[in-house]
Amino acid sequence: MRKGARWRSPFRAVIVCSALALGFWSYSKFGNVFDYAGSPVPHRLAPRLDLITDRGQQFSLGQLRGHAVLVYFGYTNCPDVCPTTLADLASALRGLGGLRSKVDVVFVTLDPAHDTPPVLRHYLTAFDPHFIGLTAPPAAIAEAAKSWNISWKRAPGHADYIDHTSVVALVGPHGYLRTRYGVAQISDRDGVSKDIRHVLDVS
Repeated sequence: MRKGARWRSPFRAVIVCSALALGFWSYSKFGNVFDYAGSPVPHRLAPRLDLITDRGQQFSLGQLRGHAVLVYFGYTNCPDVCPTTLADLASALRGLGGLRSKVDVVFVTLDPAHDTPPVLRHYLTAFDPHFIGLTAPPAAIAEAAKSWNISWKRAPGHADYIDHTSVVALVGPHGYLRTRYGVAQISDRDGVSKDIRHVLDVS
């Protein structure tokens, strides 16, 4: 065996092993291997939300860059699914400890005629005073709901009841959609907390 061959083989093995280790680390860090508690969504920027806050201020989703954001469309007169969802979100956020300050919940009303800014603020404070309520003229609400794939309509014969898609969208700190939760998934409060931690860590 030539002199150079004695060291080239072990050296080559070290290089190959190091490259494989780096590849596995990169894939686990940046690859789509995390098992979200929610449902997968296409990797894309979240739709716009240019509406009015429950404090009467102009709002856009870009104002929350650097934070994880949970977006939910509903209405304050909702008898069941909306309050349950908001309670589940509040519980999930309480499990984040110091990371809570890096997470926002945005509640977009589907009933702007009733859900004025003061009504929204009073309603959301019962769940978490840091939740952000959004409203706007009906046309702007309809446009926002469509862009977020939210279907809704007033129930025939029940003017105060709105039948709507009940999903929560998780947006990462750089403004990209990460996952969506249905009613059963959002009740997995530990799973939601885990997802938020992951998004804050890798985004």
